[in-house]
Amino acid sequence: MAITIAEYYGQRTDLDNPTIRPINHIAKCPFMNNDCMKLKSSTPKPPICSVRKTDGKLWIVCEHRLCSTTKNLVLSTHQQTILLDVAKNIYSDSVQLSEICVKREASINVSENSRNPYKADFIMSTISGYSPFSGPDRLVVEMQGGGETSNTGDITKHIKIWEQNNNRTNLDLRTAVQSAGTIETNAWRRQQEQFIIKGNVAMKTWKGLGIAFCIGEPLFDYIMNRLSSDKLPDLKNHNWTLALLSFKEDTSIQKKPGPIPIIVNPTKSVYTNYQTFVQALINQGLPTIESFIGEFITLDNKIVEIKNRR
Repeated sequence: MAITIAEYYGQRTDLDNPTIRPINHIAKCPFMNNDCMKLKSSTPKPPICSVRKTDGKLWIVCEHRLCSTTKNLVLSTHQQTILLDVAKNIYSDSVQLSEICVKREASINVSENSRNPYKADFIMSTISGYSPFSGPDRLVVEMQGGGETSNTGDITKHIKIWEQNNNRTNLDLRTAVQSAGTIETNAWRRQQEQFIIKGNVAMKTWKGLGIAFCIGEPLFDYIMNRLSSDKLPDLKNHNWTLALLSFKEDTSIQKKPGPIPIIVNPTKSVYTNYQTFVQALINQGLPTIESFIGEFITLDNKIVEIKNRR
C-alpha cells in the first residue's frame, strides 16, 4: 500500500521542470471556472487533484477533477473536453460540441415528499435527438469524483514537509507516502446507490432514456472484479440503457507541464441493460453457513452452540 501525489493544483508532478510551488491562498481551479474548493474551505486542504497507485493508475481525489458540475455561466475548456469525449463514446465519434447540450445538477425526485432530492451531475442530450450508437438519445451522466484515501493525515504531513523545504523539488512532492492507499470500497458503495436510484428514475421517466457512469480506471476494475460471475450482455450496437465509461491517463502524447490528460478508455467500457446490471448488484455474495452456526453468546453471557437447521 502506497500512493504518490500525481497532480498538485492541476500540475503533474512527474516532471522536474518547472518546479511546482505551494499554494496557500484561494486560487482558481484549473478544471472549472471557479475557485478551488479545497483552498476555499473553512479548513483549507492541500490542493491535491489526483494520486497515483503503485500500479501507476490515477486515482482522482477531488470531486471537481474529472468534470465539475458547478453551475458557472460557461463551461470551462476542461469540462467541454471531457463531456465531448463522453458524447463521442455515447453517440458518435464525429459528434461536435455544437451538437451536444447538458443540464447541470438537475433534480431527481425520489418521493413526492422528499425535501432533499438527488441531483444528476448532468443530463446530456443531442440537439438532433438521435443516437447513432443505438443507445439512449438523452441520459443521466454521473461523474465519479472525490475518491477517498486512507491515512489522509500522513498525506497532509507529507505536503507540509514539502512546503516547508526551501530547496523543495517535484521529486520531493511525488515521493511515495507508504502508509496511504486508495479506498475503492467506499467509492463503490456510494456508486451503488447512484446506480439504483438515478438509473431507476431515468427508466421510469420515459422510454429511450438511460444513464452513463464516468469513473476512473481503478474503480472500473474493482466493479468488474466484483461482478465477474455475472454475464452483462454487450449491447453497444443494440438497445443499451446503462454505460460504464472508464477514464485513464492519455499516454499517447508527450508529457508537458500542467494537468495529466485523461480520456475514455474504450477497452474498459461497458454498454448493457440497466435492469441486468442492477440484478448483478443484487446477486453479489455467496452462502456463508459458518457465520450462522457455531459458538454464540447469550444476552446473560453464557456460551452456547447453535447448529445448522438442516
